[in-house]
Amino acid sequence: MMDVIRDAWPWVFLAFLLGLTLGWLTTWLYSRSRVAALERDLVDCRRWRSVPLASGTTLSETQLAEASRVLGRKVRLDDLRLVEGIGPKIEGLMNRDGIRTWAELAAAPLSRLEQILENAGPRYNMHEPATWSRQAALLVDARWAEFKELTDELVGGR
Repeated sequence: MMDVIRDAWPWVFLAFLLGLTLGWLTTWLYSRSRVAALERDLVDCRRWRSVPLASGTTLSETQLAEASRVLGRKVRLDDLRLVEGIGPKIEGLMNRDGIRTWAELAAAPLSRLEQILENAGPRYNMHEPATWSRQAALLVDARWAEFKELTDELVGGR
C-alpha cells in the first residue's frame, strides 16, 4: 500500500499543479475580457458625455450648482431622473434605447417615448411621457425656474 502512495504522489502533485494553473489561467482570461468590456463602456460613457446640448452649449459646474440651489436637490448633468415621471427603471429603458442625455430626450418624439414604454410591458402603461421632452428642453437650456414651476404642477409626468 505504501508503494502505491509513494509511486502516485508525483502524479497527484502534478494534477494539483495542473488544476491550479488552469484555474489561474481561466481567472486571468475572464478578468482580461471583463476589463476590456469595462474599458469599452468607459469609452461609450465619455462619448455620450461629450455630446453637445441641444442649444449648442454645455453646462458648467456653476450652472449645475445654480440648478441645485433653485431646484432644492443635487443636479447632475443629463440625469434623466430629474424629469418628473422618470425613475431609475424608466431611465434604464431610455438608456437602452439610446436616450442618455437631456438633449436626446428633448429631441425624442412622443411616439418614440410611448413605444419604449409599450415595449417594456404593461407595468409601464400608467406612465405618461407627454411632458418629458418639454421638461428636458428646459433643462438643456438651463431654465431652472421654469423647469421647477412646470414640475411643481406635474404629478408623475402628467
